[in-house]
Parts: sequence; C-alpha cells; structure tokens
Amino acid sequence: MGRKQDREQIIAATKPSLGSGEYIRSCSAVWAAECGGRVPLLFRVRSRHFVALTDQRLILFRAPRRRHPLTADEMLIAKRHSSFTLEKTSRFSPLLQVRIRDAADREIALEFRPGDRKVGREIVNVLGGEPRRPSDVAEW
Repeated sequence: MGRKQDREQIIAATKPSLGSGEYIRSCSAVWAAECGGRVPLLFRVRSRHFVALTDQRLILFRAPRRRHPLTADEMLIAKRHSSFTLEKTSRFSPLLQVRIRDAADREIALEFRPGDRKVGREIVNVLGGEPRRPSDVAEW
C-alpha cells in the first residue's frame, strides 16, 4: 500500500473521533516500539503503526493485518499534546527517530521513513521540543 492510500485510511479512521473544530494536521505510517526495560531499543521489535497529528491530539493506530482496512478499533493512543514530552530525536540513516514519553511514563520510539520525515518534524515542533543534537537541525 502506498503513502496516499495510507493517508486516506488514517483520515477515514480518525474523522469519527475528532472533536468539534479539531482537524488533522498531518498523518503517516511509522515504525514504533515501546522503550524501557532491560532490552536496548536496538534489539526491540518494531511494528508498523499509523500516526495522526491533529491540532489538539496525537493519535496512534496499530496497523491492521494485510488487506484489512484501518478502523477506529485499531486506535491505541489518542491523547492531548500536553500529555506527551519529547525525550529525544535522532537521525539514523535513512530514518528519523522521535522518542516521546506519555503521562503514564511510557517511552515510545517512532521512526519515520524519508518521505514521512515532515510528519516527524511536525510532532517535534508541536511538542515544543528541539532536537538534542545541533547537527540534526542542519540535516532536516
């Protein structure tokens, strides 16, 4: 499935849960993993997810099985921007990695493909953070 179809499915699955006046700023497919514990992130299994960034919330969906449409039942997280903090951003060629922490103290790593880095940068901007390494800014 291509980026255009991914975005169409994300928008269709997100629209029913939007509040009045809330709109989708950007969305894309991401690779995600929960950080923490004794196993380093390098060895953790990443799985495909979909992220939608609205003007008020960050919404994370689990990707459905092949040939199944994305539905609202796949929604994992739908929280206001204020409930997240930006932990770290890194650029591992070719991916942009954004680590966020939620109010329940879970750290989640989101990895964006080259064509979806714009969504990752927008999440960084919305959460009010800046990349930790100055070299990351020049590469964006």
